[in-house]
Amino acid sequence: MQQRPRSAKVRGHSPAEAQCPPLKTPQPTQSGGQIPELIQEAMSVTRTIPGLARLQELNLVIRAELRHLIPRVQEQADRITHGTTAFYARERAIADAEGELSLGLSPSPLAAALAVAALGRCLRTLDQFAGDGQ
Repeated sequence: MQQRPRSAKVRGHSPAEAQCPPLKTPQPTQSGGQIPELIQEAMSVTRTIPGLARLQELNLVIRAELRHLIPRVQEQADRITHGTTAFYARERAIADAEGELSLGLSPSPLAAALAVAALGRCLRTLDQFAGDGQ
């Protein structure tokens, strides 16, 4: 029986589409210009699992953004009436982000991708809250 040649596509993506574009700068932005791209890439790393070097780069950049956003969201929480849903939502988002920041990055690509995705979820939440306070 003759086998059919396998297609270069994986889950509907060509190998060229699976590669992640490099980030412009690994510095946190005041305006939030790169945050949507970071969030999108972080959410997709568990599907495409880029190389460990790219995961380490994403890890560092997202951590810098989180460290930039946590104080802004904390200021909002301090101005909001204690005991409200908005207060507790921000406190929870800060605690989740600090918890993820306390963890390291695994040398395993899959575990590292899961960790980067978790950092991305924290970034998305804090970015939403930081946008509400402007």
